[in-house]
Amino acid sequence: MGYKTILVHCNDRQRLPRLIEPAVGLSVVFRSHLVAVSVAPPIAVLPAGMPGSPGTIILDQHTKAYRADNPVMKAMIEEAACAQNISVEWREADAGSSGNTVAGMVTMQAHAADLIIASQTAPNWRGSLDLDVADRLALDSGRPVLIIPNARPHNQIPKRIVLGWADRREAARAIFDALPLLQRADKVTLVEIDPDPPPDAAESRNAICATLARHSVICEAETAVSRNGNAGDALLRRCEQSRADLLVMGCYGHSRLREFVLGGASRHVLAGMTLPVLMSH
Repeated sequence: MGYKTILVHCNDRQRLPRLIEPAVGLSVVFRSHLVAVSVAPPIAVLPAGMPGSPGTIILDQHTKAYRADNPVMKAMIEEAACAQNISVEWREADAGSSGNTVAGMVTMQAHAADLIIASQTAPNWRGSLDLDVADRLALDSGRPVLIIPNARPHNQIPKRIVLGWADRREAARAIFDALPLLQRADKVTLVEIDPDPPPDAAESRNAICATLARHSVICEAETAVSRNGNAGDALLRRCEQSRADLLVMGCYGHSRLREFVLGGASRHVLAGMTLPVLMSH
């Protein structure tokens, strides 16, 4: 079992090397086909003059600037892939002006991938609102998303992995989506934050660990207490304490006005993460 098709969302020339490193590293380990996807942000079409006037103003400077970086990003990822003899495919598209979004167009490409690699949001980056879409990919694509932090360097292949556990669909899916990585780790720790009273919570933790053992993954189970109910903060603190190089967790969200909104733990982790996080929904 492995990730045979890995899709990397190339959305920022400056941060792309941080994505290329794990994308190429994992492709070498799993003998994967690497698909690099770049989607230019939508243009803005505004009415000109008085209401009802047929004229429009098109604001597309940001789109043109983004497209100008595509040849550079394409060369960067093709050079890195060729150096490791990895098959690579470059795809580019425009979100346009017809209501499409970058997240929606990347999601369509991602349905045929085993794993998505994307950047953590950079709130101070001018293009972040349109182009940093890791959270949308995790919620909408149906595929696991490996989100790479904007902070410190990290190992290409994680060796110390923390599993954020709650007896919910999202957590279970994330763990089994991460199985190829878990089987290559040196240490796997399953952590449940503020668990329900025993025995039910302990039974679910033990059952997951027993199932992972049948996949040759030795997993230690433990619990932790949050501060003021902030499970995301507790998970990140546990990762720091154990010097983990990957956090695996469900991406939780709820429906509001026909769109998903991130839950508190997911939102906190995505904002404060300093290590890669693999999320599934």
